[in-house]
Amino acid sequence: MDGQTTAEYTFKKRDQAITMSTKSSVKIDGEAVQMDPQLLFQRLTIAAKASQDLASVFKYELCSHPSALFDISLLLRQPQKPVLADAIWALHTPGHVQYVLDGGALVQRIPWTRGSTYKDICKLYSEYVTRKYGEAVVVFDGYQGTSTKDMTHRRRAGGRVGATVTMDEYMPVTMNKDEFLANNTNKQQFINMLSGHLQKKNCQTYHAPGDADLLIVQKAVESATTTNTVLIGDDTDLLILLIYHANLKSHNLFFTPEPKKSTKKPRVWNIKAVKQQLGPSVCTHILFIHAIAGCDHLPPLWHWERSSPQEIHNQQ
Repeated sequence: MDGQTTAEYTFKKRDQAITMSTKSSVKIDGEAVQMDPQLLFQRLTIAAKASQDLASVFKYELCSHPSALFDISLLLRQPQKPVLADAIWALHTPGHVQYVLDGGALVQRIPWTRGSTYKDICKLYSEYVTRKYGEAVVVFDGYQGTSTKDMTHRRRAGGRVGATVTMDEYMPVTMNKDEFLANNTNKQQFINMLSGHLQKKNCQTYHAPGDADLLIVQKAVESATTTNTVLIGDDTDLLILLIYHANLKSHNLFFTPEPKKSTKKPRVWNIKAVKQQLGPSVCTHILFIHAIAGCDHLPPLWHWERSSPQEIHNQQ
C-alpha cells in the first residue's frame, strides 16, 4: 500500500483475514455445518478449563441469547401459533375427544402423486387421520347405485368421466386424481380399500348406501352421548342436521370444517349453544327451511304433499 492512493489500491478477497465472526458454518467431512461462533468459543474456553467434566459443559447452551428463541441470524424464530391454539382447545374440551370425519371430504383432501401405488396413497390418508384425529370415526358415501345426490356428483365432476380401473394395492397411479374419482366404480373401490387401511389403525369406518350426511350426523350424535365429540366436515347440510338431531342433555358436540392454509379464522360451532340460541321452534322446522332454501338431498315434492308431519320428521 506504500506510495499508492486510496483510489489506486484494490483490496483482494484472498488477502482478507477470516475471523470466526465472519463464518456461520464450517466444513466437516466436506459437509457445511451451521455454527454459532460465540457459542463455540465459550464452549472451547470452558472445556479447556474443565477438561475433567466435559459432559456437564455440553449440557447447557452457553450463549448470550437463548438459541431456542433465536435463529443463527439473531432473528426471533417464527412462532408456532397453532400449538397455542391446540393447547387452548385441549383445555376447552377436557377429557377424551372423539372425532367424526366426513369421508367424502377426506378423500378430496390429500393430493395424489402419479407413480405411487394405491397402497401408498391409502397409507398417506391413514397417517393423516391418525396424526390429526387419533382413532377417528370415518363415514363414507356409497356409490354402488342410484342416489338423490347423483346430479350433485355430476355437477362436481364437471363433465369428466374417467375410465373404469380394475385396481389393487400394488398398482401404480396412472390417472389424474379428479379423473379417477369422477368414475363412481373407481371411487367405491378406493373407498373400500381406504376403509381397510383405516381399520388397521383402529379407526371405525361406516359406509352409507348413498348420501352419507344423515349417517355422519347420527354417528356424531351417538358419540356425544358418551364423550365430547367434534364433527369435521365442509358441508352445510351437516350443520343443519346436527342442529336438528343434537341432544341438549349429551356431552359437548362441535362442528368445524377442516382448516385450510388460507383460513385465518376457522369457524367452530358449539351445536348445543347454537340450538339453545335458535330455540325449539326454529330447530324443529330448520330441515324444512333448509330444504326450501336449496339443499342437495331433498325428497320429491309429492312426498311432502302426501306425508304426514310425523312421517316427514322420521324421513329427515
